Amino acid sequence: MPKVKSNRIAVYVYRKAPAGPEFLQLHRAKGHGEYAGIWGVVYGGIKSGETAIEAALRELHEETGLKPTAFHQVEFLESFYHRGKDRISVLPVFAAAASRQFRVVLNAEHDAFRWVPLAAVAESFVWRVQREAVAIINEDIIPARSPSIDLLKIAVK
Repeated sequence: MPKVKSNRIAVYVYRKAPAGPEFLQLHRAKGHGEYAGIWGVVYGGIKSGETAIEAALRELHEETGLKPTAFHQVEFLESFYHRGKDRISVLPVFAAAASRQFRVVLNAEHDAFRWVPLAAVAESFVWRVQREAVAIINEDIIPARSPSIDLLKIAVK
């Protein structure tokens, strides 16, 4: 029977551009895990004694150097099945806004980054859960249309 684990987070970085929102993707460097060579978002583990929010902000800074201009919990959980580990992973999802002037600073886990316009998300994001997260962020968080937007906002120190 597969075990269910929730010890990781996902952070989607976005910025507003003249043609519409763009989403940051990071390219996983060779030798860095089972998803090396894949374009993804900020993923990371939750350390012992750390909350999911603390882990998300820490991983965001470690992997991109970003201190977000706005930070939100997303009303969505990424979930997927790891065949090799016979495990179901469930990840809380966060959205981080970046200014147009923000310059990405990659750590050793990644060797490249790109900004994906909304129109290219379907072709650029490998996993369906990622495309679903982007759709929710684009519908609820970026335009601040969700009735719960104020409840989802997370203060960043």
